[in-house]
Amino acid sequence: MQITATQIALFLLQQTRKAARQQPSTVFRLFRQFGGIGLVPLAILDSSIIPTFGSLDLLTAWLAARNYDLWWYYATMATVGSLIGAWITYRLGEHSGRSWIKRRIGEKRSDQICNALEHWGNGATFVACIAPPPFPSSWFFLAAGTFRHSLKNFMGAVFVGRAIRYVIVTALAAHYGRKFLRLARHPEKYLLICLAITVALVAITFVIYALRRPQLQPEQKEALGT
Repeated sequence: MQITATQIALFLLQQTRKAARQQPSTVFRLFRQFGGIGLVPLAILDSSIIPTFGSLDLLTAWLAARNYDLWWYYATMATVGSLIGAWITYRLGEHSGRSWIKRRIGEKRSDQICNALEHWGNGATFVACIAPPPFPSSWFFLAAGTFRHSLKNFMGAVFVGRAIRYVIVTALAAHYGRKFLRLARHPEKYLLICLAITVALVAITFVIYALRRPQLQPEQKEALGT
């Protein structure tokens, strides 16, 4: 089954509407007292299958808006924590199997994620890393482990995607301050802007990876049946 940019955009729209009913305030208040260091454990948690409802992006932007000279530091802390969390989730995926993922998130969502990884490999992982909340990036990390994707290439995609994401978030927050915080705190009110940016990034990524679509290795094909 071919996964298109339109399908991913619709999937993002569904998840955004669902997350709009959730509040990140509890997690945000818990970690903001630790400053930049608090971004590391929060990013690890955010890269797991435990939902944080966009708290990492909100806290990263909030810190950068308050201390704009340190925006690069907050981007680094969020990226480092995300790398650690992605590695842990990938390793869990190696032992979980596709059937476990189906039981946790349902067959439809599981097929969407697994088909994207099957057709686009680390391009799908990259898109999951730069897409705004509440895109389920952690389930892509878990499925990548299940598919036995190259750990080196997987971590490279996560690093590039998360670094781009948090450099943009912190730089914009440092420059625009409270105006950008309103976007981070209420992404559902700016859904069309978020979708337009995401679809553009998805399209660019797919054009690049379409020329080098990965072929499943024997061990990856075997993982599909687990």
